[in-house]
Amino acid sequence: MAQHEVDMKKPLMTRMFYFTRIGPCGMATGLDIGLGNMSLKFITLTFYTMCKSSALAFVLLFAFVFRLETPSWRLVGIIFTMTVGVVMMVFGEVDFSTQGFVLVIFAAFFSGFRWGLTQILLLRNPATSNPFSSIFYLAPIMFASLLLIATPVEGFPALWEGLNVLVEVKGPFLGPLLLLFPGCIAFCMTASEFALLQRTSVVTLSIAGIFKEVVTISAAGIVFHDPLTPINISGLFVTIGAIAAYNWIKIRKMREDARNEAHRIHEATERARESGSDADGEDGESDWDGHEGNYVTSDGGVLPNPDRFQAKKGESSRAESAPLVGGSSKKDVSD
Repeated sequence: MAQHEVDMKKPLMTRMFYFTRIGPCGMATGLDIGLGNMSLKFITLTFYTMCKSSALAFVLLFAFVFRLETPSWRLVGIIFTMTVGVVMMVFGEVDFSTQGFVLVIFAAFFSGFRWGLTQILLLRNPATSNPFSSIFYLAPIMFASLLLIATPVEGFPALWEGLNVLVEVKGPFLGPLLLLFPGCIAFCMTASEFALLQRTSVVTLSIAGIFKEVVTISAAGIVFHDPLTPINISGLFVTIGAIAAYNWIKIRKMREDARNEAHRIHEATERARESGSDADGEDGESDWDGHEGNYVTSDGGVLPNPDRFQAKKGESSRAESAPLVGGSSKKDVSD
């Protein structure tokens, strides 16, 4: 009880944990979003999506660093294949922008870093074990990091002028709605990603990311008419194939771990059942004499010993023969 009270009084969120876990994760999330959005000023949405798909390579890298993943030659080969795919995307880009490419690669780097830290937050600390509590602690750091990026690049005068132009063109109702609606979608997307990462792993999240990339590239080609060269498409398929291979390896490993865990639980259950049977047999032999020769049940009930109701050897025959003997004597006397 004393230990429980001490644990209850211990704070779930400490300053050390906030500055060593929450702070870096929030800053990495803000840099991921800020640098990624900034790169869209220099590159197309299709090229951005292709380069951002290399984030899984950084996810694997930081999974090795944080010991969330066991290194293997297969995973090293997958990372190398992803790198080749990204290089093919770069050489296949018609309007290549070095500045935009560097920004999106740094965004992918911080994306892998923040997903590794996010998995640690969701699984290893009670204060951030809920997706919404994680967002609650990360949001202030994300806001500060985004503000530090946006202020020197865009500035407050340009921001105010852009808001006025948006309200004049779209109206006082639709203009702010165009800003709030994507923000609400981003909040719901982040919460769903955290919930998915909490219940499964970053593997399932990357599987959903493959479908998202395909939809994004298709939409960019249809809506914005982004050009796609054969090298572009080849690099995309190489990267997606490497991601699919990684997911296949992880799914096989998860199934094998699940089978081993089920086998271990089954063996533990069988051992507990056998030990329980032996304990019941030993208790049953000693319970008859535990309460003045009566049987004491496990829930405290008292049952009489059946041996007390059994006639001793020879008593029944003598009791039954006594009336007959007496009757025959009386008959002989009367005669």
